[in-house]
Amino acid sequence: MELRHLRYFLSIVKLGSFTKASHELCVTQPTLSHQIRQLEEELGCELLDRSARHVRLTNAGEIFAEYASRATKEVENGKIAIQEFRGLRQGSLTFGVISSFTNSLLPPVLSRFQAEYPGIHLSVLELPTGELERQVREGDLAFGVAYGPAGGDNVNWEDLFKEELALIVSRRHEMAKQASVNFADIAQTPLALLTRGYVSRKMIDAAFLDAMRTPLVKIEMNSIDAILQMVANTGLATILTARMASGTGGLVAVPIRPAVFRSAGIFTRQEANLSPAAKIIVDMIREVYRDGARGIGTRRARLKP
Repeated sequence: MELRHLRYFLSIVKLGSFTKASHELCVTQPTLSHQIRQLEEELGCELLDRSARHVRLTNAGEIFAEYASRATKEVENGKIAIQEFRGLRQGSLTFGVISSFTNSLLPPVLSRFQAEYPGIHLSVLELPTGELERQVREGDLAFGVAYGPAGGDNVNWEDLFKEELALIVSRRHEMAKQASVNFADIAQTPLALLTRGYVSRKMIDAAFLDAMRTPLVKIEMNSIDAILQMVANTGLATILTARMASGTGGLVAVPIRPAVFRSAGIFTRQEANLSPAAKIIVDMIREVYRDGARGIGTRRARLKP
């Protein structure tokens, strides 16, 4: 029995499908089936019931899954221990962020970490909040930085700062010179918004509902950069934070009243020990953003090695 057998088995258990698991693991489905057959032959029993539409665990599979999960986690803990022994000279770290943090909030942290710990390989995945939370919960990511708070079990949430949503329009837009707007005003304005899977979109929909208005949504996209370019070059508006609009020329952020705030923070898995590398980079994130998103430029200067 090899570690890959356990990982393949647990991936199928998690996704309930050989097809989905083969995609996640980047192996062919016949190869995956063969590996599982090898595992079952070694154990002398079937672990998976393949007769139903979705693959299910047999009674033996339910018993083995608990031990397989425990074994893979112990291997990861062993890697962490080795990383501690090496004194952060070598190792790897995978964590997740949402797209709005990739270009503005993360670079100063990554720059400092790479300068101080060049032997640690970083993998940063850009994911929607829901998927990020799932992967943190299941141990695929060391931690995540996103908007929240976390809504599920087995996930810890730590507030970093709050940001205020604003109406983002081009300088040519009729609302660009207004001192502030409310959701009744915005309801008459054609909008380009994030898709409904995003935390911000859920907050926006709730705010319109509270104002007893229906937004005039003309286009939904899952790319913040694409939305900002759309707003800059059309008569559409969007609702994001002023920080997100600052990198795109020709845009104006109009305050919304009453104000709507969203919280940014760190997701970690309950009862999981962060690796030394993860602890350090989380501390760097806290140092930069604990007091809020304002003044980020000043903190960036202070972080330079």
